[in-house]
Amino acid sequence: MYLQLKGGGSLAVIGGRAHINGITFATNSHVVRGRLSHGNISINVTRLPGIWIFNLMDRVPFLRGVSRLAKLNLKLFTGMFLFLAIPWDWVLPPNEIVVSESVWSVLAIYGVVFIVLVILLKRLWQFHGAEHKAFNIYTSGADISLSAVKEASRISERCGTNLVVILLPIVILLSLVAYQLPLLILVVSISIGYEIFNWSFCRYNRLNRTFLIAGFIQKHIVTAEPTEEQMRVAIATLCKAIECEEKMVVV
Repeated sequence: MYLQLKGGGSLAVIGGRAHINGITFATNSHVVRGRLSHGNISINVTRLPGIWIFNLMDRVPFLRGVSRLAKLNLKLFTGMFLFLAIPWDWVLPPNEIVVSESVWSVLAIYGVVFIVLVILLKRLWQFHGAEHKAFNIYTSGADISLSAVKEASRISERCGTNLVVILLPIVILLSLVAYQLPLLILVVSISIGYEIFNWSFCRYNRLNRTFLIAGFIQKHIVTAEPTEEQMRVAIATLCKAIECEEKMVVV
């Protein structure tokens, strides 16, 4: 999930993401992760390495999208870059890969993926819903109370799902001309996609139809109604993230 206020303002927390057992919120200087284990909430605060590099990238159009994604999950983002940098055509030559063109096999794969997404990962989607609810209250300027979070929407106009819907056609188009350079496709797609997302959001959602698709995906697939415990995790983690960033401003 990404944060860009209409009118050009900014808030302490730039975004968040959900886990099977908790939620992470990121600021420009810290990553704060809240976990729920046997009814107990634990909060872990980590300072971002190389903050000056991120701050520099945040000022440059077409680099700030990459910067914001990296802040939310630096290890995963770095690992993904390294994975895409591997010359897989050398490791696994195309002529040694057997691709099935059976319609039924493709449908079966989609069916399994759908079951995993909707059923097996329900706890993840509940935390995702809790993250959205808490973040929506935060960006509205209201007090982050349990009662307010309970009534908040699970759909967020700042969710990364909105960005993914924008990225897909860009990735497809770039793949037609540079399919052998997956790392380049990823970087360019993120850079262009984030600028389109940012432009649209700052101008009161010019891509309304795109966001309607993303909203449908959020509501019916990637979020679920969270429990009270999960909402408490979201509130505690978000408040800690705000506190960390406010201390940085004071210093």
